[in-house]
Parts: sequence; C-alpha cells; structure tokens
Amino acid sequence: MDLLNLFIYVVLISSSGALSPGPLTIATIRYSLDYGKKAGFLISFGHMVFELPLVLAISVGVISFINDPLVKFSIGLAGSTALIFFGLMEVHSFIKYRRNVNSSINPITEDVGDRRFSLVGRRGVFQAILVGFLFTSLNPYFIIWWMSIGLTLIVNFLAYASLIGILIMYIFHIWIDYAWLGVISYVTYSGKRFLKTFHIKVISVVLSIIIILLGVYLLTSVASEFLAPRSL
Repeated sequence: MDLLNLFIYVVLISSSGALSPGPLTIATIRYSLDYGKKAGFLISFGHMVFELPLVLAISVGVISFINDPLVKFSIGLAGSTALIFFGLMEVHSFIKYRRNVNSSINPITEDVGDRRFSLVGRRGVFQAILVGFLFTSLNPYFIIWWMSIGLTLIVNFLAYASLIGILIMYIFHIWIDYAWLGVISYVTYSGKRFLKTFHIKVISVVLSIIIILLGVYLLTSVASEFLAPRSL
C-alpha cells in the first residue's frame, strides 16, 4: 500500500478507539470547564506522553509482560481507584460549595467569567497535561485496545518499515486525538458564556459521577477477569 492508503487504514482503525466515549473524553469535558479551550490539546499531549512509549514498548516485545494477568489486574485496580477518587473529590467540592451558598446571605449568582477558564501560568498547563497522562495510563481498556485492535497497526507497520514505520503509523494516529479532544474542549469552553457558577458546578458533579461509575465498572470488570478460573 502507498502512504495515502496506509493513512486511511490507520484513521479507520484508530477511530474505533479515539472517537469512542471513555474516561479521557469525559475528563476533557470536565477539565475544560477549569482550564479553557486549550485544555483539549494539552490533555492530548499528556495522553501522547504515555501512549507513544507504550506503542514503542509493544513494538520491541514488551507485550508479553503487559499481558500478564497480574500486571493487567494491577493496572486496572490502580486505574479504577483513581477514577473513583477523582470523581469523589469533585462531588465533595460540590457539597462544600452548596453548603457555602446555603449559609450565605447573598447566594452566588454571578457569571463565572474568564478567570476560571484560562490556562494561566505553568500550574494550569501542568495540571491539564497531568490529566491527560493519568486518565490514559490508568485506563486498562486503553492498553487492551493497543494489545488487540492497535496491535494490527503495529504489526503491519513494523513489516512496512520497522521502527520508522511505527513512527509513521503513530503520526497518522495521534492527530485524531488532538482533533477530537481539541473540538470537545473548544465546544465546552464556548458554552460557558451561557452558564453561571451553579450551572458549572452541576455539570462538573454530573460528569464526576459518570467518572465514578466508570471507575466502579472498570473495578468490577478487572476483578472478575482476574478471579475467573483459567484453564491449565
């Protein structure tokens, strides 16, 4: 195949993972409310910081280690626990906010404004990148995708041009993540002008509850898979 056909091939396969709703997509919506319209690109960068070394590691034969049941269970346990923890933190923040509003003589009704939605200084940039890294590295189904569907890309491009082929494949793949999360972040940020503080808090806590449910689902899934009897 020529490069154009290879590009189309990678895009079609990558879309099954990149465009499917998951923890990273939900986290991008949630944290774009804090970090602004650039958050999607920074979260994508954090995602890439973990993903590219993983792809290279699988390419050189680390897949047997990653495929070990105990390793998969450990990754799943850490990931599901982290999702639940992040979600509970936001729920706690919402409860604290409601208590402050109820105890106030003049409830908060002002528009949120741009002060919450811009990536100011290194701290905001680092936090957005960290969100992308953590929600990628702690998602067991992301790793499973690269060990199954994504593995076909790795095998084909290794045969095409060895490790150079892997880098070509990854370039064809990663732009989808940047485009997808960038659009999500921009749309989320653009809608904030119609929202007040309370609306933002409600949206945040709903998304956080979804993240908690995803964490619980991942936890039960990896636990049942690890505890399932295996044939000798």
